[in-house]
Amino acid sequence: MSMHERREAPMAEAYASQLIQAPADVVWDRVGGFDSLPRWHPGIVSSERVTHPGPGTGPLRRLTTRDGEVYLEARLAYDPHARSYAYEMLEGPLPVRDFVAKLRVTPVTATGQTFVEWHATFGLSPGHEGEAAALCQWIREELFARGLRGLAHTFLPPPPRVSAPELEWRR
Repeated sequence: MSMHERREAPMAEAYASQLIQAPADVVWDRVGGFDSLPRWHPGIVSSERVTHPGPGTGPLRRLTTRDGEVYLEARLAYDPHARSYAYEMLEGPLPVRDFVAKLRVTPVTATGQTFVEWHATFGLSPGHEGEAAALCQWIREELFARGLRGLAHTFLPPPPRVSAPELEWRR
């Protein structure tokens, strides 16, 4: 099959969003740092900057998950005024190629809340084309939605302190 006859496999997509009970600037302050994921994503335990081996576009981060999986990602774009950044996954355990994601924080002006979106497009590695639906669901639910729920949780007020009733035996 010649190069002209070969058809490109369609790109897969994963998307999740969350309404946050805090102003957009406060939410962006929490998520806008490229290394901030361990502060709010329950599945990420560490994020460390990595030095580029050569010329590169943006900073690199090495993420480690609670399961011990490691991802190497490069920031492609950063726009603090639009409250968004984009990155690509360079290495990781997922059978993907050309994985590019964007995280965006948008104010809900009518209520003072914040709408956060996390979106990715990617192709599947050769031999994994039949796993597109399952992989899209895993990225959407376990990576993006789980992280956004964790982010929303960081803005919930602490539960009210209720004093414990006197125990009968103490009397």
